[in-house]
Amino acid sequence: MLRLVVSLLAAVMLLIFASQNMHEVKVRFVFGPPIDMPMILAISGAFISGFALATLNFIARTGRKKDDDD
Repeated sequence: MLRLVVSLLAAVMLLIFASQNMHEVKVRFVFGPPIDMPMILAISGAFISGFALATLNFIARTGRKKDDDD
């Protein structure tokens, strides 16, 4: 029950954060013109990209350690 309440509270806080960050920002990639997008999408994209890179790094290191143990 406590886990459900904490999850709901986190979801509500995330919704409030997202609603406060809906103004447009320009995102400049290496190639091409800048793209206008809501700030929450830029923040979410950066978070997901960082999480994916950290996960891939963890998987690569774990695989390498298993090869070294043999």
